[in-house]
Amino acid sequence: MKLKFQLPFNFSRDPEPSARLRTLAAATQITGMTAAAMVTGLWLPWAISIALLIPGNIYAQRATASGDRRRWVRALAFVGFHITFFWMFFGIFTGQPYPQAQFAMLATAVVSLEIWSRMNLSASIGLGLANLYVAATLSRGYEFFAFLLVYLGLWLAYLWTADSIDGCRANTVIPVAQAKPQQQSARRRVPLAGWVTRVALVMVFAFPVIFVLVPRYAGRPLFMPVTLRVPVAQEPTASVINPAVPLVQIQGEVNRGESDYYFGFADQVDLSYRGGLSNTVMMLVKSPAWSYWRGYALDEYNGRTWRQSDEQLETVEPTFLNAAFFLDNDEADGYNGEWFVQSFYIMQDMPNIIWSGGTPFELYFAANEIGVDITDGIRVGTSLTAGTTYSVVSNRVDFEPDVLRAATGEIPADISEMYLQLPDTVTERTRELARTLTEDLPSDYDKAVAIRDHLLTYEYDFFPPPQPPNSDAVDMFLFEDQRGVCEHYVSSMVVMLRTLDIPARFVVGYGSGDYNPLSGYYTVRANDAHAWVEAYFPGQGWVPFDPTPGWTGDPLSGPVDEWMFSRALEGANLPLPSLDEVGAFAGGLLAIIGSVIVPIGAVAFVAGMGVFAFWLLRRYQRTRPTRYHTDPSRKAVFRAYRRAQFWLRARRLSWQTVSEHTSEHEHLSKLREAVEIAAYRAQPLDAETVEQARSWRNSKTNTK
Repeated sequence: MKLKFQLPFNFSRDPEPSARLRTLAAATQITGMTAAAMVTGLWLPWAISIALLIPGNIYAQRATASGDRRRWVRALAFVGFHITFFWMFFGIFTGQPYPQAQFAMLATAVVSLEIWSRMNLSASIGLGLANLYVAATLSRGYEFFAFLLVYLGLWLAYLWTADSIDGCRANTVIPVAQAKPQQQSARRRVPLAGWVTRVALVMVFAFPVIFVLVPRYAGRPLFMPVTLRVPVAQEPTASVINPAVPLVQIQGEVNRGESDYYFGFADQVDLSYRGGLSNTVMMLVKSPAWSYWRGYALDEYNGRTWRQSDEQLETVEPTFLNAAFFLDNDEADGYNGEWFVQSFYIMQDMPNIIWSGGTPFELYFAANEIGVDITDGIRVGTSLTAGTTYSVVSNRVDFEPDVLRAATGEIPADISEMYLQLPDTVTERTRELARTLTEDLPSDYDKAVAIRDHLLTYEYDFFPPPQPPNSDAVDMFLFEDQRGVCEHYVSSMVVMLRTLDIPARFVVGYGSGDYNPLSGYYTVRANDAHAWVEAYFPGQGWVPFDPTPGWTGDPLSGPVDEWMFSRALEGANLPLPSLDEVGAFAGGLLAIIGSVIVPIGAVAFVAGMGVFAFWLLRRYQRTRPTRYHTDPSRKAVFRAYRRAQFWLRARRLSWQTVSEHTSEHEHLSKLREAVEIAAYRAQPLDAETVEQARSWRNSKTNTK
């Protein structure tokens, strides 16, 4: 028995009359659209797309069955597709949300008017996959997996149905219309399709397990996630543009509710303000290392507020080739050569601040230029709108305590001038407390740790008593109220360090947020807005400290995760090797496996492509017109038959004989006889037979 190899996919251009196949293809498209709308919130484009997709498929199904394809509908589809294409570019230039996702949904709906053949149906499933890809790139939760499973299930059902239909059409005993699904599957023309379906089902369930268990090592992505839109054209400004700032803020105001607005993200921080923050998700951060997400620092204190005394910005322009901003941090604080990449996905409108972890060296952001302030804060010319995406390449900030204890030397004059400033409101008892806490301690580092640990004993309270007029906020917090928010803890530590001639500054940003070990994202909420301290050590630079109780994480950068569940085993006293050893072993094992699999895979790929090319050649040889008919009379007959199919807009299907096809048109009986004679009779054709073929047009005219 000779086995015949055939692919399980039919890319026929013949009209496809199966309503079941069309329904499954449309369902895959709707699944992709819904997934994209779920993660983008584009429900209006989704509704418009569904309203166009369903009637478009109904029209295409009826037109395919009747053979009546109208030119004006094809023109309408052509114009509609180009309108959606230009709408995408309009959305990019005008800041529309997710213009590429809108195009993917609308274009999928418009082209439904032109789905005629099996090839068109398969291509429409590919368009549904484009929408699913949009959802995959933007999804930050688990809901995408549900849509993926539904899509794969519909796709497998489409393959099974298509295979069954092809098997029935190839069967010479049971007509297609009378075949039941059980009979259709029993007479499959392509046995390989069954294996493809089984393998695909195994992959559906195996891939999630592989995704969870296989280690993924942190590295630099080939393409940095960046918002695909027109770059920000406004010049960077030293002023903080916060879209959530109230128009009028009264000093000492008390907000008893919860707000998305953090008063620390402004040109100055008012310590007399009281208020809580909401649980709204502000951004998602993809990072292999935990960190606080730093914004900028403030240096000047007047007893009630903090501000930046020097508002000058150093502008930085992007490189010509890739629009990346390279920051001048060659002598960065805590430089250790350990890099990690963070991608920030802005979920709510936020200030014009570029948040970053560690010490940023590279920024990938859609802007014509950025500004860097005196405290290494990065500003852009407009607020960050929801949907903005950017990436930062940073060096880990980490300091060894013994190195900091040994840090001695002269403090630069510009550092002393800015970061040792104290107002007259600082009380003597504040200075005395700093001296008492640090007496007999040998190093500035030990003094900073002692002050931090003392402040950690104070009670955290969103609503401490109001600050009296003509008082110092630090004095009131340390000796009277003894409770407050992070701004009070940070202000107290900075002031006490300055009384000891240790330069320090007030830093604002966000805490790490909640880490999801499955997705690798940090969910950063409004109530993760935070402040901490940076103290200067000669020869080492600025070192962060967090004196506020109740905050998880650390302002120093954490270790770069080598495995997605690296920190899931922290605290478990298990006899396991270190992550470095595991990483080294797994890396070596993967290298060995790769050295074997890659050559085998390359050979298998080349062999597979050879088999595929051979199959295409054999298919072409089987389906191409017979070339041994070289006499002009046979050519004339076949040319007449091709013209008849064109004029009647009814191509002969691959499974139809000439008799079956021409029987649908009574006036082609003479053409049928001529074609069969030309195809099967060995003797040359006579002039009468050729004339019969040429007379089909007259027959067509006489029937009208």
